[in-house]
Amino acid sequence: MKNKNLKSFTLLLLSILLFSFTTNRKTLQTECVSLEKQGYVTFKIWNPVKGKNYTSKQAQKDAIIAILFAGISGNNGCISQPPILNNSTSQDKFKTIEKKFFSAKGKWTNFTRSSAIETTMPNAIGEKSWKVYQITVSRDELQKYLQEKQIINSLNTAF
Repeated sequence: MKNKNLKSFTLLLLSILLFSFTTNRKTLQTECVSLEKQGYVTFKIWNPVKGKNYTSKQAQKDAIIAILFAGISGNNGCISQPPILNNSTSQDKFKTIEKKFFSAKGKWTNFTRSSAIETTMPNAIGEKSWKVYQITVSRDELQKYLQEKQIINSLNTAF
């Protein structure tokens, strides 16, 4: 029993170290599923703190937060996706619109395409009481929106 608990604790600790990031006092974990040519990124997301109380709506918001601030690490043949807000200037600019962006009728809903509870657990966890969602985010459209709002610069303005 003691070895099993130690093994479980070790696996949990490793998964947190490998697949986690902290934003807004939340510990979120992601696992890349696929990248699509149209600029969509699909990944699994879960919150070990909320466990089975993690909602689909929160998972969708957290997916946007992951794309914006942390990026998605490569896995399962997916190429790592760096964060869109990759410097303090763009992060500070985003803070000026963040509350409105994430409001109930905010623009954030335009950039998530799906949210489904995943029945197969990510490689990093094995505890079935956690809700794991598979979310698809339009990274390209989100980036375009942030360029229009002058939160980030477009690639061709640097030249």
